[in-house]
Amino acid sequence: MPSLYHQIVRTWARGGGALLVAAAAGLLTWTLLSVLVPAPVTQPRPGPVLESVTPAQLAAMNVRLDPALQPLQVPDWVTGFGVRLPTGIKLAGDAETAVRRSSGGVRSVTERVLAYATVSNRNGRLRGPTIARRMVWALVGSRAAAGSVGGLVQVLWLVDARSGHQLVELTVLAPAPSGAGSGGGGP
Repeated sequence: MPSLYHQIVRTWARGGGALLVAAAAGLLTWTLLSVLVPAPVTQPRPGPVLESVTPAQLAAMNVRLDPALQPLQVPDWVTGFGVRLPTGIKLAGDAETAVRRSSGGVRSVTERVLAYATVSNRNGRLRGPTIARRMVWALVGSRAAAGSVGGLVQVLWLVDARSGHQLVELTVLAPAPSGAGSGGGGP
């Protein structure tokens, strides 16, 4: 029968061996993940913030949108299990739900982008809030409008990214013709 000393030494040796194996497995996992998983995005993508509304159209509406990092979208099958990422902002689906709830006649939402928005009133009319570099969801879509061509009008909605409340609904102005102001008229 081994002595008490040898029993204690064996227990510590087995425990130390288990810790050594766990450390090696952790190091191997970390190495594999650092090689296989791409580096996280730390800069917003370059170029215009919205694809369907030009910067000139935004300027005509007194809106400035600065790019922001886009949050990770969890697949629907994962959120079906009740899993949501811990975040301080509302997700794109929540913003679209807020728009559909507070605006009547929404037909479709074609673009959802997280951005920093500034809306100014250059003409001096106090209609709607002034927004200064606020994180918003910019949603572009169409809504029913009487008297418009085809009964639809393109709309830009700005939804507060933290509270999920709709801040502004702006009708997107048609882009200016490319030949406007060239002076080359017809007969």
